[in-house]
Amino acid sequence: MKQTTLARTSSLVEAPRVPDTRSRILPNLLISVAVFIAAFILAVNPDVFDRPLSTMINSIAGRSNIFDNLVVAAYYFPTFSGAILVSLIWSCWFDNTDAEHRSRILVGALASLAVGGLSRLLQHILPTHPRPYYDPAIHFKLPSGVVNLPLNTWNSFPSDHVVVFSGLAIVIFVARSRFALAAIILTAVVELARIYYGAHYPSDLLGGAALASMAIWAAQAPLPVSLGRLAVGWEQRRPSLFYMAAFFISYQIATLAGDLRWVASMLRSAYGMTRGF
Repeated sequence: MKQTTLARTSSLVEAPRVPDTRSRILPNLLISVAVFIAAFILAVNPDVFDRPLSTMINSIAGRSNIFDNLVVAAYYFPTFSGAILVSLIWSCWFDNTDAEHRSRILVGALASLAVGGLSRLLQHILPTHPRPYYDPAIHFKLPSGVVNLPLNTWNSFPSDHVVVFSGLAIVIFVARSRFALAAIILTAVVELARIYYGAHYPSDLLGGAALASMAIWAAQAPLPVSLGRLAVGWEQRRPSLFYMAAFFISYQIATLAGDLRWVASMLRSAYGMTRGF
């Protein structure tokens, strides 16, 4: 009898916690929409917020080669942003084997990647502003170690990097990971490098984080989570195939599919040159 009682007590203690996120979906969605609208208003009025703050941050550039190069490294290399966050996502996955818990992580991570593509579309269609180093109004001074400017000269609102990586940080928060606060702080610090580098204005980061929040909380609705359970079931039936696909997708998220986008851009350019002849 004692053994049975102890076994039941042990099972209760070890039972995985399922985050109660359903009651928070609508309030967080509304807050995210409000923040995105506010960020867009700031983006179309750059003299109010973006240019003064970017000019103040840019005044530090060039004072320390070591600091400038560290910022450039944080901007360029996915180890300092995507790789750490994706590693934490995997930690959340193996920390709790509950099907609903895992499905929320899965749909959240996929939503982060998908909304990154949406943010790039919004950069092209929203009437906002060019990147700071292309904005003659602030006379941007490049940090040490920056040789070549990016080729993309279209508008920068919202930041697709921030959308994806802040989305991952929110997923880690939704999973109630013990690393959630660290993930949020890391993402904020690393993504601030985009302002220092001149790739984005502050409103781009704010709008990107709000857009990511909208996508992640929408993905926590019952329908996406139920679809996520199907994939979780696939993990149980065919773990080798599931984790092969999971690793590949995780790599693409961590690097923002940089190599695939480069190949696609090269082929598109080659196709355009061929048609020109």
